[in-house]
Amino acid sequence: AELLDPAVKGTLNVLNSCANSSSIKRVVLTSSIAAVTYNGKPRTPDVVDESWFTDLDYCRGLKVCVCVSLLPPLMPY
Repeated sequence: AELLDPAVKGTLNVLNSCANSSSIKRVVLTSSIAAVTYNGKPRTPDVVDESWFTDLDYCRGLKVCVCVSLLPPLMPY
């Protein structure tokens, strides 16, 4: 609860702010930074969206075993 409560409250604060903004069209919440980190793209994007999903072939090339073993069931393709 010590870590979970602030995370939930923080997420709800962001979502409530987005809901009150007329310029926000959608919100993408990832379960882990690993979902969008390993793709070979620069680390300073203006927008992170579904095109940023981790590339499994890139992970295999880097031998990032955790991503290769955990992400395939979660990937949309």
